[in-house]
Amino acid sequence: MAPPASRTLRAHVTIASLAPGGDGVAHLEIGGERRAVFIPHAAPGDVMSTEIDTSRRPARGRALDLLAAGPDRVSPACPWSTRCGGCDWMHLSLEAQAREHVEHVRAALPAEWRRTTIVGHPAPAAIGYRTRARVHVRCNRGQVAVGMNESRTHDPVDVDTCVVLAPPIEDARRQLGALFEGSRGHGEVQIALGADRIPVLDSQWTGELDAKCFARLERAVAGRELAGARVTIAGASRPAVIGDPTPWIVAADGAPLRLAPGGFAQASERTGAMLAGYVAELVRPFRVDKAVEMYAGAGNLSVLLAREVNDLVLVESNRDSCDAARGNLSARGLTGRVVEANAEDYAWSPATKLAVLDPPRTGARAVAERLASSRVPHVVYVSCDTQTLGRDLRLLAPAYDARSVATFEMFPQTSHVEIVVALERRRGTGPPS
Repeated sequence: MAPPASRTLRAHVTIASLAPGGDGVAHLEIGGERRAVFIPHAAPGDVMSTEIDTSRRPARGRALDLLAAGPDRVSPACPWSTRCGGCDWMHLSLEAQAREHVEHVRAALPAEWRRTTIVGHPAPAAIGYRTRARVHVRCNRGQVAVGMNESRTHDPVDVDTCVVLAPPIEDARRQLGALFEGSRGHGEVQIALGADRIPVLDSQWTGELDAKCFARLERAVAGRELAGARVTIAGASRPAVIGDPTPWIVAADGAPLRLAPGGFAQASERTGAMLAGYVAELVRPFRVDKAVEMYAGAGNLSVLLAREVNDLVLVESNRDSCDAARGNLSARGLTGRVVEANAEDYAWSPATKLAVLDPPRTGARAVAERLASSRVPHVVYVSCDTQTLGRDLRLLAPAYDARSVATFEMFPQTSHVEIVVALERRRGTGPPS
């Protein structure tokens, strides 16, 4: 009996392109078949010595040696970039990152829209830009590891410095090891800016927290190293709250915007404000009286949309975010009705002339299906995932035309990008009377 064929092989490959997930793509003849091979931390034009697992489709490879660098490759600003899963494109020039983002968005658009001009908006800064972070903490046998997940694992990489975090966020990240020392288990910690731009923490913990952890948090708040912390232990009925864990950002109108502890906000405060201003400018010419904003969060877009629309309904499923949105509108003297509901189930008024969507990475398939059979004339879709955006736009394409597409470099050094698509309903495509 012949031995089974090996599922791994070594080969020299040339990277032809980048996949939407960030990997480099090469092509190789394997067993008489032309196969795609995905290789992480690769740049277009790289020539690499690789080890390839042929048992998967597409085949997966890892670089053993860089034989020749492609024209877009640069020296990463962080020595941990090939291990840490946070910045998968730090080896690419910023120009190449922006170009590839645009091409990935173009490829995701319905075929009839791919000639649409895509306008790219660069980031104000590519290092030290993140004003929010989610890090993982693991405590095992007295050792505490704090960091982003290692590439393709769920294990945190304990880096000495994270160069993409804003200084106050990085300072707070460095404290986490000492704060959680002596605990057992693991958790996620969100770090944001709180009152007076002092960091706040929101932790979801599985396991046992050392009792001294709470005393340390109290000292950090008293010493103004933290503005506050909220800690939720798995199985507990309510979180422990120390100080004021409320996150705040500066909104696009220049005023403070309150967020929900642990709730959603854009990774970059400055680019988030740019995006909100852009959306407001998009909808201004529509001159609509009635609009619905779904997945509204705490109102980052709403505080500008409410100035452009007479009757704005904000739909958000998170109760704390709803409370924050009401407070943000009230603080500005703006009107808008905040509805705590799932966007997928919310029945908007038949008089609605504009729908704004800013869903999570999983997209808004159910909402897109409903919009396609509605009479809503204008849609603005904000997305952070090209694949789910493309899926939802294909549902909308039979009824709508794309009026504009823009990218925002919300996540420099990564394969992720923020996208804004403005749609207008095609005449004669409403539901049957």
